[in-house]
Amino acid sequence: MIETYKILNRIYDKTVTPNIPISLESYTRGNSLKIVNRCCHYDLRKYSFCNRVTNIWNSLPEDIVTAPSVDSFKNRLDRYWHNQELVYNWQTEITGTGSRSKFFS
Repeated sequence: MIETYKILNRIYDKTVTPNIPISLESYTRGNSLKIVNRCCHYDLRKYSFCNRVTNIWNSLPEDIVTAPSVDSFKNRLDRYWHNQELVYNWQTEITGTGSRSKFFS
């Protein structure tokens, strides 16, 4: 997630980073930096970095993805994922990263 944050906020040189397409459509849910979820028919593209991080990134709240710096992004992400199963069980399903209300309690 930290690498995705750095790529989307252009901390890395744009000529060497993968092209991660941002959705330009307006949604009522999710964050303003939603990544387009592409359909893939071959395993080569299916397991690439861009496709693996899409569902996790799109499930994050707005205040995390729009953090002003990398350090604040790390802190907010740690607070959000603090009590979730993902931290303790690496085999858990990543697409549903838990209840968003836990972050604000």
